[in-house]
Amino acid sequence: MKIRNIIFLLLSMILGITIGYALQTSKNLKTLQDIYNETIRIIQNNYVEEEDPADLIEQSIKGMLESLDPYSEFLTPEDFEKLRSSTSGKYGGVGMEVRKQGSNVVVVSTFEGTPAYKAGIKPGDIIVKVNDTSVTGMDLEDVVNKIKGEPGTKVKITILRPGFTEFLNFELIREIINVPVIPYFSILKGDIGYIKFSQFSQGSSDKLKDAIDSLKQLGAKKFILDLRGNPGGLLYEAVRVANLFLEKNSMIVFTKGRSIDSEEYFRATSDPELEFSVPIVVLIDYGSASASEVVAGALQDWDRALIIGDTSFGKGSVQRVIPLKDNYAIKLTTSRYYTPSGRSIDRTTKTLKERRDKSKKETNLLFFTKRLNRKVYSGGGIVPDIVVENQPEPPIVVKMISEGLFIEFASEWKKRNPNAKTFEIDDKTYEEFLNFAKNKGYNLKEIELVKDKVMNNIDISISEIIQGSKGKYQKFLKYDEVVNKAIEILSKVKTTDDLFNLLKAQKEK
Repeated sequence: MKIRNIIFLLLSMILGITIGYALQTSKNLKTLQDIYNETIRIIQNNYVEEEDPADLIEQSIKGMLESLDPYSEFLTPEDFEKLRSSTSGKYGGVGMEVRKQGSNVVVVSTFEGTPAYKAGIKPGDIIVKVNDTSVTGMDLEDVVNKIKGEPGTKVKITILRPGFTEFLNFELIREIINVPVIPYFSILKGDIGYIKFSQFSQGSSDKLKDAIDSLKQLGAKKFILDLRGNPGGLLYEAVRVANLFLEKNSMIVFTKGRSIDSEEYFRATSDPELEFSVPIVVLIDYGSASASEVVAGALQDWDRALIIGDTSFGKGSVQRVIPLKDNYAIKLTTSRYYTPSGRSIDRTTKTLKERRDKSKKETNLLFFTKRLNRKVYSGGGIVPDIVVENQPEPPIVVKMISEGLFIEFASEWKKRNPNAKTFEIDDKTYEEFLNFAKNKGYNLKEIELVKDKVMNNIDISISEIIQGSKGKYQKFLKYDEVVNKAIEILSKVKTTDDLFNLLKAQKEK
């Protein structure tokens, strides 16, 4: 029954293509259909090992969808059920968003407070192995299934980090992942409010509004919205978040595909939470994707916020899940997001035919913002107005983070100082850490070469042990180059117009 239903599904798809698009291809689809059927028959009768024809057909349909773009995929009944159950927001895993790029599985972001985040796995890391099994070329779903598992169990992940020559190994303990929308907000300096916004889930815009209101009551007159590492989420929540900052009726985003019903236009439907004059800086990086890019793109196009950080991921397409018979389904890219100026943020803007044509080079198209007519570009994520990259941790520091050395030392320090309420790093504590690291077999000469980075991590880890996430964020932001740049800029301005006048003056130097 399973084989007959899958064959019927495939033949129906091919027949539909044959009828609907026979005039749009130079190839004979009927001949290809016959060749396909003949290939299945030949494999069944002659291949060295017996193969289930149903599995062969499933794999061929998967290959068909995967050839389109990184996000379209064929869902078996098991895959479809996992997709539906994953919307609950909780699962046994390590807390990272991953995407397929070519034959590689790449980390897009790690969620605050999860095993992957604590271990030091970073956006852009390439997952090479899971439990010592190579995952290069493996289906994304299969890689994700290897990483997920029962809470409390261990999983070993081998990473290749850009700029590093050696693999990094992380042994993580899976746990139930439940990511907070706003893990931290605070007044950073004077009247500058900071909000870390981690995901666009149901109700997240309301939580952001509450955080803004709380900061206003504390005296905030300027704001930093940190979207770094935010992989996105629900489109309507992105629209509602943008609406907190944009004037009523402002275009926020529109989607467009081949069919008329794929075109949708989303505008601000109410007055903003913050007056236009209130200056805002939005922070993004490679881990900012999808809904994060919708918000950053809208605020950039309306010259409402200054964007600082690194270029975003470039996930600007819309997928629709189309149920098929017998609980199969297709997740198909049906349209792309476009910012108010009309630019696409999607990195995968080429058609299958264009991607195969090596002579065609990708170009970034020039667009202009809506209010100040500034230059912005299309086709490769959101490019910040001011590019600032946090410097990567040195290899020895990455090793110590991945092996939990800083947290282990911080726990030991807390035992010796049980009444400590706050902490400031000093040379005495650094010397204690060196002795601790020496007893663990570390080369002290390597550590001494990166003393500042080591002291920063000691400071962050002990503050976290003493004060929890509040202490960790206070110290982490203290050493964050991107946040410090945002503070530097906002400290010099009082209004949104001041913000962009300062940007213009800096670029004219």
